[in-house]
Amino acid sequence: MPASPASTSCAPRAVGQDDHPVRIIVVGGGIAGLSAAIALRRAGNEVVVLERAPRIDPVGAGITLFANAMRALDRLGVRKAVAARGAAATGSAILTWDGRELTRVPSDLLEGTTAVHRADLQGELAAAAEEVRLGVEVTTVKQHDDGVVAVAADGSEERGELLVGADGLSSVVRRAIADVSVRYAGYTAWRGVSPVPVESGRVTESWGVGERFGLVDIGRARTYWFATKNAPEGAPDEPQGRRAEIVRRFSGWHGPIAEVAEATDEHAILRNDVYYLEPLARWSAGRLVLVGDAAHATTPGVGQGAAQAIEDAVALADRLADSDEVRSALAEYEAIRSPRAALVLKMSRRADKAAQLASPLGWRLRNALVRRLPERAQRRQLEPLVRYEL
Repeated sequence: MPASPASTSCAPRAVGQDDHPVRIIVVGGGIAGLSAAIALRRAGNEVVVLERAPRIDPVGAGITLFANAMRALDRLGVRKAVAARGAAATGSAILTWDGRELTRVPSDLLEGTTAVHRADLQGELAAAAEEVRLGVEVTTVKQHDDGVVAVAADGSEERGELLVGADGLSSVVRRAIADVSVRYAGYTAWRGVSPVPVESGRVTESWGVGERFGLVDIGRARTYWFATKNAPEGAPDEPQGRRAEIVRRFSGWHGPIAEVAEATDEHAILRNDVYYLEPLARWSAGRLVLVGDAAHATTPGVGQGAAQAIEDAVALADRLADSDEVRSALAEYEAIRSPRAALVLKMSRRADKAAQLASPLGWRLRNALVRRLPERAQRRQLEPLVRYEL
């Protein structure tokens, strides 16, 4: 559990003990930061979000929000708005590269699941978050006896009583709490949105040898897709470009993979090496606390990264509202969230290792095992994720 950091001897006073709103600084304006801002403001706090990007552009690809994520969004008051921007998921399966079904998610575990363009989700969150200051790159965070200071690259300072680090994988705030490095997962991923539609409600992932390709209906005749390959960290794009490589690699796979990829704008295809964090010893120090990828970056193996960030936001706001003292509230928050984040990471890494198997023999054995996996075993794995209640 979080302990009083060696770098400060402050004893945080009670949350709102002077009967005035607590001023909270949120560093990072992604899904985690915006969700935290909404939850904390709805709990009666004064919140400002500092985001280094000069504007919130409609970038990114798609995201699948399972029922646990949608319940958390309901707590933020944006569930209906987000659902209206996306498509309800009605069928989810893992396939082979040539389209044979290996396993299917029980339909009841998909109830309440929405697939949406990430930009649409972020747009709804940004509209509800209120005060978001763009173009503010926080480079240092400091603590003193009764507050915190976020120092920006231009030397300006923002002061508050609590600071939430929602600044992602390369978190500046995390460096003030834990000296850790991210780990490379061994593969790279492309993501895009295509104007070629797939079946309504489709969420599928197809497995090859060291490669996979996903197709997700996100509504309005749009398909979110993702593709992966095992690769050395930092490997460059092929000279012909991202789309050309993807089409070459997956052209022999089942339809409509090649058609979906070919119709995607080359300049809108994202590529990122995949990283994760081993579980941190603590998520907070004094008046600093982490949410989202800054605390528990995971791989996309079980599709829970954004969901966990949104759950963090709700849990943090709840604990602060229920506690008379900052440090105890943060300890309770971590006690609730840390084991769940560790479980998600464990399951995601296990799924990655299976999906990215590079051995043809391993590929055949894996497919045979997955095809024979009893439904009760699948439920035992998935129910703790999607049935989770905050």
